[in-house]
Amino acid sequence: MDKTEYKIALMIDSENVSIKYIEPVMNEISKYGKIVIARFYGDINNLSKEWETTARNNAIRAIHQSNVAVGKNAADMAMALDAQEIMYQSKVNAFFLVTSDSDFTPLAEKLREGGMHVVGIGSEKKVTSAFKSACNEFKYFEYLKDEEEEVPNQKDKTEPVTDIGDIIKSIIVENGEHNRIQLSRLGDILVNRFSDFDARKYGSKNLSNLVSTIHGLTISTEKTTTFVNLISKISMDTISKAIIEIISKTKKKEMLLTNIKNELEKVYPDFNYMELGFSRFSKLVSSIDSVSVKDNAAKINL
Repeated sequence: MDKTEYKIALMIDSENVSIKYIEPVMNEISKYGKIVIARFYGDINNLSKEWETTARNNAIRAIHQSNVAVGKNAADMAMALDAQEIMYQSKVNAFFLVTSDSDFTPLAEKLREGGMHVVGIGSEKKVTSAFKSACNEFKYFEYLKDEEEEVPNQKDKTEPVTDIGDIIKSIIVENGEHNRIQLSRLGDILVNRFSDFDARKYGSKNLSNLVSTIHGLTISTEKTTTFVNLISKISMDTISKAIIEIISKTKKKEMLLTNIKNELEKVYPDFNYMELGFSRFSKLVSSIDSVSVKDNAAKINL
């Protein structure tokens, strides 16, 4: 199902969410579909008037819950019960759970089991891996910026662009055809693999912009379909000759794959076997007619 077709239930743990994130959250949801149900949970007596006003302006219904017992969060329990009731009413097919509280992990799992598409939104520093994995997608408050706003500085991020570049290249190799993949398909796979994937984490406004910044990738369009393509400035023929030459310099005409790769990168510092359509360096080497690979070593066939 296309994201724009989702009928969404928005559920906010107000005691766990700052008011400053409500507008960015609403902007993010608009990319997925139409909100059918929107509620926030908490003790209204403990919330600021600004919180209530912002929620009201965005048609988010307040569900007041006073904690009736020490150590028990009535709002969390009410939110979990309501979510399951909404799921069984078949009014929606997607849930946005806005909270960083890992106590909602079982709820996310239950909703997914019920066939719902679950998107979690919370703080990158607070959310647990279990909660992220329980959601189909997970977004961080820190990266929910308006299109006009500046994305976080690259030095503040934990995932280097070079790492995501290799991940994207491996996806193209494993799932694409003729060294290319549809941009939309790439996005789906990235989200399926990493529920918290967001191009803004890498300093880009969207996936297309991110791809255009990665060495060895290019964007192309055929009619109305956009593709991501692997490109290499070094041809397979050039690499094959270089590998044969490197191995030939040894007495036994045999060499460990790691050593071959190290020598190859001395001559071609930008070499990346995935840009040539291979998921592993050993597969590239074994594709050379005059070379065989065995036990992590390559040998020239005499």
